[in-house]
Amino acid sequence: MKHVWVIGLAVVGVSAAHADPATDRCAAGLEFAKKGDLPRAALYLDGCTELALPADLADEVGKASADVMKKLRASELSALSISTTPSGLIGQTDALPGETFTTPATIWTRAGTYNVVVAADAAALAAGKGVSSVAKVEPHSRGGVIINAATKEPTTKDGVVDFTEDTPEQSAHEGPPPAVKLPRVMPKKYLGPVGPAGPQLDDPFATRASDAQIRWRLGARFSAGMIDQGKAGVGFGVAGLAARPLDGPAFLAARLDWSHRDVDTIGINAGVAVKLVETTGAVLLAGAALRGEVRIQDTLAMQPVSRAGIGGAVDLDLAILSIPVAVGLRFEQGFSELVPGTRDRALLVEVGYDWR
Repeated sequence: MKHVWVIGLAVVGVSAAHADPATDRCAAGLEFAKKGDLPRAALYLDGCTELALPADLADEVGKASADVMKKLRASELSALSISTTPSGLIGQTDALPGETFTTPATIWTRAGTYNVVVAADAAALAAGKGVSSVAKVEPHSRGGVIINAATKEPTTKDGVVDFTEDTPEQSAHEGPPPAVKLPRVMPKKYLGPVGPAGPQLDDPFATRASDAQIRWRLGARFSAGMIDQGKAGVGFGVAGLAARPLDGPAFLAARLDWSHRDVDTIGINAGVAVKLVETTGAVLLAGAALRGEVRIQDTLAMQPVSRAGIGGAVDLDLAILSIPVAVGLRFEQGFSELVPGTRDRALLVEVGYDWR
């Protein structure tokens, strides 16, 4: 019977230890981290490493917090810092729908324009009595918004009323006092963009944040593999890449390469690539391109070499986001003849460096 009571007390003790709201919040952050929901994991784990948590939970929280921040910095998300005067207000934003937070807070989200609302407590926030502001976040950057929600209590001063009938030095002002325009307390740069006075018309020529981000992605590749120029052999080469994102998952891709084979070639490629898989750690692209070649040698196996030719290429490229490294597999096929009756083809493995 004594053993039964000891076990019962131990269970009660553990339940009480995890009944603390801060402990529950940190435990919820661990669950979001395991599910891969990085923005909510970062919000719930914020400040958990400074709390006096149970030993088993503290170890998991420390590792998860570091891992979540590492993945967020390597992702395509941006950080939105929200501060208020005074601090400690309850807020919510459409940058992370369905979640509330206590200011100051940092929300990780995609680039865009978001509405932020803060109030003194959750009841005031739910009743729509909060103070709102608009925040704009650029791609791969840190943005911020400061909301002044302080209220000044009205004060009354003691006064004296004089009912004497002396003639006033000047005539009394009749009607309401003149309007006095007071300067703004908060600088204009913190007020956010001002909405249009009327309905907004779509500009058909405007470039929006939902369209492709206008920037070029550059890279270098070293390739080696099997080649066939009339007979099987081994070759290698180097290449420079450039890719520009288009609308959606597509990219405009260009490539300039030099290959050392039985007949050395200089190739120019132009085509498109499509994003097949995107995670917080890697991106897989598939591409296809037309290829123009200039051959350096005049002859191959006592036969005249066509000095120029056309062909095609397809490839798979895996970019590792935590480090600027990419690996890939590439197949090239000549459409025109290298020498009479022979076309060039190659199967290559590539590794390289990306400037992102």
